[in-house]
Amino acid sequence: MRVRTHLALLAAVVFLPVILGSAIAIRLLLDAERQAVLRGMQELARATVLTMDQELTAALASGQALTTSTSLFRGDFATFYSQASNANAGSRRHTALLRADGDEVFNTIRPYGTATGEPKAATRQRVRSVLDRATPGVSDLIVGNVTGNYVVSAQIPVALGDGRRLVLGQWLYARDLNRMLPQDVPASWLITVFDRGGSTIARNQRWAEHVAGKPRPELMAGLRAGAGIVRSDSREGVPMYAAVARSPLSGWTAAVGVPVAELEATAAHAVSLTAATLLCAVALACLGALLFARRLLRATEYLGAATEGMVDGWLPPPADLRITELNALQKVLHAVSTRLIRLDAARQRHLAEAEAARSLAEAQNRAKDEFLAMLGHELRNPLGAISSAIALIQMGASGQAAERAHQIIGRQSRHLAHLVDELLDANRVLSGRVTLAPVPLDLAAAVRDVALTLQTQGTTAEHTVELDLAPVWVCADPTRLQQVIGNLVENAAKYTQAGGWIRVSVRRAAGPDMAELVVADNGKGIDPDLLPRIWDVFVQGKVLSRAKGGLGIGLAVVKSLVEQQHGSVAVASHGPQQGSTFTVRLPLARAAFAGPGADSGADGVAVAPGRRVLLVEDNDDLRDMTCALLQSRGCTVMAAADGRSALALAAGQRPDVAFVDIDLPDISGYEVARLLKRQGGIRLVAVTGYGQPDDVRQALAAGFDLHLKKPVRLEELERALGEPDPVR
Repeated sequence: MRVRTHLALLAAVVFLPVILGSAIAIRLLLDAERQAVLRGMQELARATVLTMDQELTAALASGQALTTSTSLFRGDFATFYSQASNANAGSRRHTALLRADGDEVFNTIRPYGTATGEPKAATRQRVRSVLDRATPGVSDLIVGNVTGNYVVSAQIPVALGDGRRLVLGQWLYARDLNRMLPQDVPASWLITVFDRGGSTIARNQRWAEHVAGKPRPELMAGLRAGAGIVRSDSREGVPMYAAVARSPLSGWTAAVGVPVAELEATAAHAVSLTAATLLCAVALACLGALLFARRLLRATEYLGAATEGMVDGWLPPPADLRITELNALQKVLHAVSTRLIRLDAARQRHLAEAEAARSLAEAQNRAKDEFLAMLGHELRNPLGAISSAIALIQMGASGQAAERAHQIIGRQSRHLAHLVDELLDANRVLSGRVTLAPVPLDLAAAVRDVALTLQTQGTTAEHTVELDLAPVWVCADPTRLQQVIGNLVENAAKYTQAGGWIRVSVRRAAGPDMAELVVADNGKGIDPDLLPRIWDVFVQGKVLSRAKGGLGIGLAVVKSLVEQQHGSVAVASHGPQQGSTFTVRLPLARAAFAGPGADSGADGVAVAPGRRVLLVEDNDDLRDMTCALLQSRGCTVMAAADGRSALALAAGQRPDVAFVDIDLPDISGYEVARLLKRQGGIRLVAVTGYGQPDDVRQALAAGFDLHLKKPVRLEELERALGEPDPVR
């Protein structure tokens, strides 16, 4: 038989049980509709209770916060009055402070010090109850002593430093709570909130008439039970079903009432529609059986195509197949396909996040390596000078040479101490372990002091510094503020070529109660890929001269210090060679190396006398001490502080050995090595503070015969001078 024949017979067979079961189904549907409405009412009642609890919780929380006031503990009620008023600003709450006898200390609804009348007996009883209970709680509906209006209060017992016990009340108008009732409900629905005694606190209909009123006995019994469905008449005499829910916080009860007629009519309408649909289905079943085969075939073809499309992650748009089971199957297919697409998208997202995390970890690792390399560079120069000076003293130097060696040791030791102190201080700042002492001070005056100091020290001597300062008083720690300003100006000088300008301006910010410090320059700017990480520790751009590189912690310290003083800092740059601008916003002030080297000649290496040596080093102390050591070994030394001077000396003097620093102020030591290599006959020795394997490989690739890491010991110098053949 064909599909349509099977369907026709099937329809005939099922008609009778369908008709018989319809009556039962309709009855069950009627009950289900009614229960659905009742469940909705119960959810609405619980939501109403939750809304009230949120407001009461906020009142209790604000009251608890106020009880921690030292002014309250000391009994300074005038100051505490101001604190309470400020805490309640913008909320519906007010604060009242009551003595143990119920007498009112103050109420923020009126000015402090206003005389109060004799407290009511109910007020005395309520205060005694709170003090006896010794725990915070929520009152029932009460009439305010000051306003005469209906209010509720979050009551908190307080003990003062002198032993007095008070009650702090955060009270709200009942009419404000009434406005918090759900509004998007049918006009016939009645929502009421009752206190523990059954008095009406809030009502969405005719509140003014029924506030403080009691419900009918049937509903009162339901209120005592605290949950469930109660049938009772409203105070207007309308028979209603009421869903009841009780707050565990306040003990208040919310009741949501729906007229009985409306509830029954809603269910009956749904059942009638279902019954009519069923009768139409039976009447059209025979005709439908003839058409269903065609639909079934089309639906089968559609689902087959949809199943094949899942392989490619695509489905045809959802269609109404007019067969429940097939529609359900279609939904399952769409759900499975959607889930597969989401899982694939999540997998791709996780891969992207993992890649981003890996890139971040690599960037952080590079930043760490760069920091360690820079730290090694910063430490090896002074350590090299100290080591050379000590070696010179141990060789028995006297007179001016010994005096200069002592001076160098002292100066470079202080430089090392400064570096260590800077690192330790940065660690304390970044970990938030510094103690700040903010005071009112003139930001413009602080900028002038820092600018003068940096000019005197020579930090900004090669730049034009423009000051545009308006007197603005801020609340900040003076020492740390100068550190912030100094770090920003030094950073601008570091990344701005000689002859460039640095502009520092101070003004009041457009926003409320903030001052603005702007440090701008026309230097090398900030690369877009570096800009988001500019505040991270150890992250820094490529400086104009690596000798000025620093440790990469100055801007991180600036950000930490500014934020610890309740300010903010931002940076902007249009890209390379476009300069950069750092903006700091602060709140306005309100009125109110190594040890000594081994003994000379310990390795048995003999230094060839009369060697001509070219020394290229930009550090003055290290260059002087190394010259003295080389001269003490009978060498003729030609010294240069930069690469171009070294090339000029080499062209005229033809040195035997050249000690070349890698980091030079004009051209790289690698370029110097390449140019000297063309002359031939010169042993090239790289002297640098960077000693990583990549640094050694790069030096040898540039033409150097030997790589020495600062600080260079005397025996290393002697070995480099005495070796007859290049060492690779």
